Formats: sequence, C-alpha cells, structure tokens
Amino acid sequence: MKDESSDYLSFEELFNLVERFDESIQSGRAQFFDVHEFVELIDFYIAHEDDEKALVALKHAENIYPGSIEIKYKWAEYYHFTGDNEKALELILEVEKIEKFNADLLYVKGEVLFELGRLNAAVECFDKAVTADADDNIELLHRISTYFLENEEINLALKYLLISYNKEKNNLAVLFDMGYCFERLNELDKSVKYYNEYLDINPFSAPAWYNLGIVHTKLGEFDKAIECYDFCIAVDPQYSSAFHNKGNTLASLEKYADALKVFNELAELESENPRVFALIGECYEKLEQFDKALEAYNKSIVIDPDFAEGYYGIGVVLAARKKYDLSLNFIRRAITLNPEEYDFWLGLGRVYFETNDFENSLKAYREATSLNPDLPDAYLSLAEVLLYEERFTEVEQLIDGLGNKFDSNVSIKIINAAALYLSHRPKEALDILKDAKSIDPSSIDDFINLVNPDADKEFIENINKL
Repeated sequence: MKDESSDYLSFEELFNLVERFDESIQSGRAQFFDVHEFVELIDFYIAHEDDEKALVALKHAENIYPGSIEIKYKWAEYYHFTGDNEKALELILEVEKIEKFNADLLYVKGEVLFELGRLNAAVECFDKAVTADADDNIELLHRISTYFLENEEINLALKYLLISYNKEKNNLAVLFDMGYCFERLNELDKSVKYYNEYLDINPFSAPAWYNLGIVHTKLGEFDKAIECYDFCIAVDPQYSSAFHNKGNTLASLEKYADALKVFNELAELESENPRVFALIGECYEKLEQFDKALEAYNKSIVIDPDFAEGYYGIGVVLAARKKYDLSLNFIRRAITLNPEEYDFWLGLGRVYFETNDFENSLKAYREATSLNPDLPDAYLSLAEVLLYEERFTEVEQLIDGLGNKFDSNVSIKIINAAALYLSHRPKEALDILKDAKSIDPSSIDDFINLVNPDADKEFIENINKL
C-alpha cells in the first residue's frame, strides 16, 4: 500500500534509517521509529530479500503500532514474499475492508491470486487496480505487464501494454516489451513495427537493434538482420551475442569467409569460449582449409578438454581427409561426452558408411532417429544404406513406417521410388516419381542418376510422360 511517505527519504536518509534500526537491534537499546519509518525499513529488507530482518522489523512495528493498517498490509506483503500466499490473502482481505480502492493493495492481491492459481480473479484484481489509479497509471500498467511477462503469460502482458501504448505512445519500456511480446506470439511484422518505433526515439539501444535482428532473421530477411546486428555492434562493440548471430546468419547463407571475419572478431571478446573456436573451425572446414580448421578445433578442446563439439569437428575434418580410423576415434570421443547429440550420430553413421561398415552405420543412424524422430536426415541416411545394400524390402518398410511424416521430402520419395524400381515394381515407382515431380521437377534427374535406368526404354518413356 503506497502512501505519501513512501518516496520521502533520500538514499542517504534511508541508509541512515537502516543503520539506526540495525544498531538498535544489535545493542538492545530501544529507539523511536514512526509507522512510516517501519514501512520504509520493511520495504528495504523485502527489496533486498532479507526476510529475517523484515520479520524482525514487522514484529517490532506490530508491538508499537498494533492497530496500524499499514503494518498489517506489510505483513501481507511479507507473507507473499515468503510464499505463504494463503496467509497473505487473508490479511489483504482484512485490509481491503478499509482500503477497498487502493491500487497498490489491489495489485499485490492480483499477484497473490495468480500464484494461488486463480488467474481470472487475478486479472479482475489487476483491472480494478488500473481503474483505481486511473489518473496516472502508466507505471502500474507496465508493472502488471512485466509481471505477466515474467510468468510467461504473453497475451495478458500484451493486453496491459496496449492500454499503456494507447495512453502514451512514446514510452520506451512499453514499446520494447511490445516488440518482444509480438515476437513471442510470432506476429513478426508487428514486432518489427514496435521495435522500429522504439529505435526512432532511441537509436542508440543495442538490445533493441539485437532483438530486431532476431525478428528479421525469423522473417527470412537476412540482409536486414545483418544490418541490425551491425548497428548493435556499432552502438556497443562488446555486445558479443550480436557477433554470434551475425556470424551464424552469414554462415547459414554459406558466406563462410564473411562469417569467419565476424567469428575472429568475437574470439577477441570471448577468448576463452571454446564454442567460438568451434565456429571458426567449421567455417574453415566449409572453405576446405583443413589445417586451419584443425587448429581452431584443437584450440576449443585446449580451452575445455570436455568440449564435445571440438572433438566432433576434428573427426569431421579427418574424415574429409579420408583418415577414417582417426576420425572414428574423435567422433566416438564426442559421443562419449555428449551421447544425446543427434548430429554426432549422423556423422558417425557417415564415417562407418565410408569404411563399408554398413551394420554399424545403420546402428548409428537408428540411434539418431531415436534421439530426434522429427528430423528427416537420419531416416534418409538409413534408407540410402539399405538401398546401397539392396535391402529393398527394408527400405519400403522403413518409409511406410513413417506414414505422412515427411510427405513433402523429395529425397525420401526418390529413395523409395528407387527401391521399388530395383525390386521390379516399376508402376509403383512411377506413382512415387509423379508425386516427387509435382514437388520438385528436377528430382527426376536425381532418380535417374541413382538407378541409371537408361536401358529400360519403356520406363524412360513413362518417366517422360509424367
């Protein structure tokens, strides 16, 4: 419950008050404190998460001012702070009989009700608090929205932010949170709108540029995203997350040389971060500069000897150099350190395939499918190994078992068609190829390169009719 005294102490006065109260407790010598001073003391201790001293202050205040409604309310806040919301609500209801339209009381009651699982009642209370503080409630509205944001109630947070925005369109805190909320709700164009409104007022906000970059990335607007990360870095050259995101965006666009420059800059900021050197290693790997890739990956495991991605990166580079036995050792080491990593098992399966160890290759791919059954790569690799071994029935069983899970994946359809054709079922193969061609016309070329049916002129003619 807020009263006129709540902001009347300067920092120095508050410090002296706390020091005087602590001294009186330690010495046992009674000193006089009025109700407002006790309120300030209790607020201070709760704000600093010192529930023991808050309790001492409450007991002293209650002994001196047993009928004080302000102290009773502070008891309610204390119980709320310590998690006894049932007791807090009981006291709030008592205080409410006297202070029925107090906005602060209604706000705390809303928090208590929410934490008791009574969401609708909490929202009703917050709405009453906003009405009770109708003249100047921007701060209260933002406080409510922040509370809902912290509790992952994004739609409710947005409700109060929109009220705030309609009252005051240039409030930076409101604009920033609206951008964030719309991003969380995947309403990305609206998120861009409010972040841009924020930046029109305050163009020197690194977090706003960074968040806007993330939204543009989600929209697939990569050039705009990179531009946002550049602005973020210009405003704050120590903003390492912007370097991370810019580098990753460039790498996803296969601009590995540009990404490498960014990651090398990042390495100056985070010289003891093994992941940065793994990213550098991956860029060199993609550029086929394998010596430099190995150097970077080795740097990552020197920094952290248990850094699984570093060992895996070394394994991938060694496989590219056809040093398969060494590669297997490093990839297995990565899996020992992180057995739940989908990509490691995929990599292991590929190396086993290159060494003609097909059974271990299949085992690795099956492990990958169990770790992440919603990604197609491991299933596709499984099917490819089975096809290579001419286990056509198993290819069909595998793909039939997927149902419609990856129905738009052309590569899986081509493997399926190949298995059907090679097991002398051309009509069924053509049905699958027709479906694949409707998604990607060039997939027919992939099929022809895979099974080479040139001698089967009738089949080739039927393909050309698809």
